[in-house]
Amino acid sequence: MNDTRIEDGRDGAVGGWRTLLAGPFWPMVAIVVFVFASAAMRPLLPPDETRYLSVAWEMMVRGNFIVPTLNFDLYAEKPPLLFWLIDLSWSLFGVSRWSALVPIAGISALVIFLTDRLSRRLFADRPMLCRRVGWLMAGNIAFVVYAGLILFDLLTTALVLAATLALIDTRLSTRAGAILAGLALGLGLLAKGPVAILYALLAAISAALFLRTERGLSSRRLASRVLLALGLSLLIISCWLVPLAIATNGELLQRLVWDQAAGRVTGTIEASHARPFWFYLVLLPVAALPWLLTIPFWQAHPLFRRQTWRRFRAALASERSLRFLVFWIVAAVLIFSLITGKQPHYLLPVLPAAVILTARAFETVVLGPIRGLTLVILAVTVAGQAAFSPLLSRYDIQPLAAFVADLGEDVPMAIVGSHHGELNFLARRTTPFAEIDPGEASRWLAEHPDGGLVLIGSPPLDVKAEIVFEQPYRGSRKMIVMRSAGAGDRR
Repeated sequence: MNDTRIEDGRDGAVGGWRTLLAGPFWPMVAIVVFVFASAAMRPLLPPDETRYLSVAWEMMVRGNFIVPTLNFDLYAEKPPLLFWLIDLSWSLFGVSRWSALVPIAGISALVIFLTDRLSRRLFADRPMLCRRVGWLMAGNIAFVVYAGLILFDLLTTALVLAATLALIDTRLSTRAGAILAGLALGLGLLAKGPVAILYALLAAISAALFLRTERGLSSRRLASRVLLALGLSLLIISCWLVPLAIATNGELLQRLVWDQAAGRVTGTIEASHARPFWFYLVLLPVAALPWLLTIPFWQAHPLFRRQTWRRFRAALASERSLRFLVFWIVAAVLIFSLITGKQPHYLLPVLPAAVILTARAFETVVLGPIRGLTLVILAVTVAGQAAFSPLLSRYDIQPLAAFVADLGEDVPMAIVGSHHGELNFLARRTTPFAEIDPGEASRWLAEHPDGGLVLIGSPPLDVKAEIVFEQPYRGSRKMIVMRSAGAGDRR
C-alpha cells in the first residue's frame, strides 16, 4: 500500500510537522506535559506516594543511600532505584514534589520511546503500524492512570522493555546484547526485584519459540545472551545487597529478599493484596481501552463477521512477531494469576505488548483521529481532576503536614494508630515520630507534657486532650493533631 496516501487520508500530503507528530517524540512531549498538569490538579496520594517520597527524603537527610528507612526505621518493601532517581533530581533541582516528578515524567516518556522501538524491531516492514504506537500508548487508559504516579511499575516496564530489545536485536553481537540486557535487568532488580527478570525471561522464551527463524537469532544465540545477562544482573544487584547485608547484619536482606518475595507469592504478608485467580483475566480488556470502544476499530474489525476472525487467525499463523506478543501476554497473565498477591499495576510490564497489538489492529485507521483522541483523553483527565478537586482534597494532608512542620522538631510528636510515613516528607522531618497505640496516649502525654499527638483517623484514646488542629481525611475519617491541656491553642 502507498504509505503517504493512507497516512493523510485526505490530501496525501505528509511532511514537516505531520511527520514529526506521527513519531514517538510528540507523544512523549504530551505525556510529560500531562504528568505535571495532572499533579497540579491533585495532592500527593497517601499512602503510597507520600510513603515513597518519605523514604527518598530520609535517604537524603541521613546521607545513607544503601539502607532505606521509613520514619527512620528499616524499610524492607522496595529496592532503592526509584528513591535514588528522586534523590538525584532533588540534588539537581532542589527538594520539592515537582522536582520529584522529573524522573517520573522521564520514565513515562521512556516507556513510550522504547515501546515505539520494540514495534519497529518487530514490524520493520509495517511503518504504518509503528507510527501509531506512540499515540496509542499515550492515550491508553491504564498508562494514563499510572503515568503521573510515584510508583515503581512503569520504571520496571521501561527496564523490561530495554532488556527485551537487547535480547532480540539481531544487530547486536551476543556479548553486546547480553551486556545491555544485563544492565537493564540489573537495574530492574534494583527497581522492583525479581519480577523484572521474570517478565524478561517470558519475552526471551517467546522469542525463542517464534522469532528463532530470523537470521542471526537462533535459540542457542538467544540462550547465551540470556545467561550472560542474568549473570551480569546478579552482579549489579549484589553491589547493593552485599553492603546492605553488612550494614543491617542481614536483617533487611532477609526481609526484602525472602519475606517480601515469598509473602507476596503466597499471600501471607499483610499487604500482599491477595485476590482470586481470575482477577487479571477480568482486567485484560482494560489494556486495550479506550481504543477497543472506538468506532474506527469496529469499522475496521466488525465483531460478528466471519471474515474478521478468519483474518485474525491468518495473521496469527503467518506473523511470527504477532505470535511473540500474544504468547508474552498470555504467559505473563497465567503465571501472575497463580501468584496470590495481585494488583492491576503488576501487569504494566506487558502493557507495551498489548499496545503494539492494538496498533496492529489500527494499522489501517487514519492517524489523525488517533492523535486527536489521545490529546482529548489527556486533557479530559486533567480537567476531570480539576473538577473533582473537592473530592481529591479529602486525601490532601499538606495542611496537617504544614502545621506539624510549624511546631518544629523541638516539640515531641507521636503518631497514634497506623502509620505509613504520610507526614515525614511533607513535614520535612529529620527525626522520627514516636509510634504508639491508642491505649498508650495517656502515658506518653504524661512523659511529654509539652508534646503532641498526631491522630490518624479517630481511634478512642485513654485521655482527654485539646484539639489544636483538625481536617477531613479520606471520607468520614479525621486526621487530628492533639496536644496536652495547657499547651496553648495554635489552631
